[in-house]
Amino acid sequence: MREAIVSIEPAKAVRGNVIDTQVRWALRRPRNLEKLALLVQRVSGVGLLGYLFFHIFVTGSVTGGRDAWDGVMSILSNPSAHIGELLVVVGATFHAINGIRVMLLELSPLVGRAKRPDYPYKVQSLGKGQQSILYAAMIMAGLSTIAGIVILWGL
Repeated sequence: MREAIVSIEPAKAVRGNVIDTQVRWALRRPRNLEKLALLVQRVSGVGLLGYLFFHIFVTGSVTGGRDAWDGVMSILSNPSAHIGELLVVVGATFHAINGIRVMLLELSPLVGRAKRPDYPYKVQSLGKGQQSILYAAMIMAGLSTIAGIVILWGL
C-alpha cells in the first residue's frame, strides 16, 4: 500500500533564465531531431518577430523624405547587413516549412493517441511517417534557402 502514497510537497521552481531553460530542455535526453526542430522553430519565430519590428522602423524612414531613406539604405548596404538578410531568409524558410510540417502532423493520423508515460520513457511521437516528413521538410527548407540566396544575390 506504500506505493499509493503521494507526496504533497510543492514542486521546486526551476531557476535560471528562459533561454537557458529552453536550451537545456532541447538537449535533455531523449535527444531527437524533432526536439531540435522545435527549438529552432522557437528561435526563428523570435528572430522573425525582431526582424518585423526592425523592418517597420526601416520602412517608416520613408516618411522622413528621400535623404532619410538614402541614409538608412547606405547603412544597410554593408556586408554585415547582407549576413542579416541571409539569416532572415534561412529563418523564414525554415520557420514556414517546419510550421507546415507541424500542421500536417496535427491534422493527420501520424501522431496517434497520447499514451501514459511509464518508466523507462520512450519517445513515442517520432514514428517512421513523422521522420520522413521531418526529413522532407529539412530538405525543402534547404532548397528554399538556396533559392532565396540565388534570388537575392544572383549567385
